[in-house]
This record gives sequence, C-alpha cells and structure tokens, in this order.
Amino acid sequence: MLSTEEKITRDSKYFLHTPTAVAKSLFLYPVVMGSFEYLPGYALERSRFDSYLIILIESGTMEILLGNKFHMAAKGEAVLIDCYKPHAYRTNTGCKTLWLHFDGQSAKGYYDYLVKERGNIIALSSFKSSRDILAGLIENSEKHLSASEAQMSIMIGNLLLELSSGTSHEQSAKEDGIKRVTAYLTENFAQKISLEEMADMAGLSPYHFTRKYKKETGVTPHQFLLSTRMSAAKYCLSNTNMTISEITVSCGFIDESAFCYTFKKREGITPNEYRKNSG
Repeated sequence: MLSTEEKITRDSKYFLHTPTAVAKSLFLYPVVMGSFEYLPGYALERSRFDSYLIILIESGTMEILLGNKFHMAAKGEAVLIDCYKPHAYRTNTGCKTLWLHFDGQSAKGYYDYLVKERGNIIALSSFKSSRDILAGLIENSEKHLSASEAQMSIMIGNLLLELSSGTSHEQSAKEDGIKRVTAYLTENFAQKISLEEMADMAGLSPYHFTRKYKKETGVTPHQFLLSTRMSAAKYCLSNTNMTISEITVSCGFIDESAFCYTFKKREGITPNEYRKNSG
C-alpha cells in the first residue's frame, strides 16, 4: 500500500500482516512493515501502537525521543522503540528508511535484552546484512510470495541477532574514546600524562575510564603506558648507542634510578645486562 501521510514521499510503501493464533502463541511476527522516505520536517508522536519497532536508516538522520530528550540516529544505524509506551520521532534533514513493527510472545524479551546491551540506537556492524533481511521480508509481502509464519519468525529473529552484534551509539563513542587514548599513549609515551587527562580524552570519569580501559584492553592505562615505555627502552638498548640517561628521558621515565629499578623488576636483569645479552 502507498503511504498518504504528510511529509512522506508518494512512492513510500507499507504492508500489513495479520498473524494467526498459532503465530501469536509461538512466533515472532510482523505487524506492519515498510519502506519510507521521510521529508524534512516529518514528525510523529503517539501514545501507543501495540508492537515493537525497528527502523533501519539508509540515509539522512532521525531524532528519537528517549526519556525527555531527543537523540540523533544516522545512516547505517538501527533504532529500537517500544511502541506500547508513548513515543515520538522526527527528522529535520529527511531520511530514507526500512522499518518493521513486530510482536510475539518473545518480542518483549528480545527488546529488553537489546536495549540493555546495545541501547535504543545501534551502530550496526553490518548494515547490509540487516537491510537484506528486512528488505526480504518487505519484498515477500509486496510480491505476495508465500512465506510461512515460522519462516517470517526466523527472519525477524535473524534481524534481531544482527542488531545484537551491533554497537550502541553510547558504547561506540566509549570504544572510540579508548582507542583514541591508546593511540595517543602509543605516540606520546615519553610525555607525562595524568589519569584525569586520559579520562577526559575518552569522555569518561577517571573511575569509569580505568574500568572500561581494562575491560577493552586487558590492562590498566598505567600498565599499558609502562609496557609501551619498556618496549621502547628495550628497542633503544638493542638498536642504538644511547646512554642509559638518554634512554630514561626519551622513554618517559622519571629518572635513571626509577628506570633501572622498573626494568630489573620486569625483566629480571639490568638495562646494561639486557644490552650485553642482545649484542
């Protein structure tokens, strides 16, 4: 069916599905799905539409009301909305989407799990895979191709699985922050940098930054920085004629005594012994 809503292009289509009693009791099932291109200025606000909604954004941006604030979703991302509750979304730029209202006995469980693990806005690891699944569901309805309710349930389950392997908007930003700090430390290990400065660079509090960094890398920021300095020091000992004092400064240690103490504690031998053994 062609959409007649305002600020939606005339070639936008949607397809209704009426589930059987068996589907309602056993499967995930589509309620309505479509391919819409929203024009700039489109906005929707409603109190309830009994289903859960997935929107895949193919181009443009869309703002989703979460709590009392609108959050931006963009091309390549998926949006999850609990339409049993009051909800709203809008676009100032216009956007092209594929979308699916779905429900079923396990729908709430899937929704709650995904929102807890990934959030309501998900940066997909493979947007194409998710798009292909949803486009297949829509195409089957448009062409009246026979797909059993069990098959549709599997396709919706596969789509939800794709979303579960994506990355939430918030999580993606945090991971980017960790990568940014790691890259900075790798390039600037000789410089003095505090935990507070690293945390600020990642956009996190020092406490949460330390926990997140260890979770992502397996070591604390201090351990990573020290290991990087030690690797640089060992390279200098093996491949240059730099003095111990010069290596101390160039690798970011406080003083020669601290460097020698740390080196022996970690390597079991002094810097000079390491140099002789690698000669």
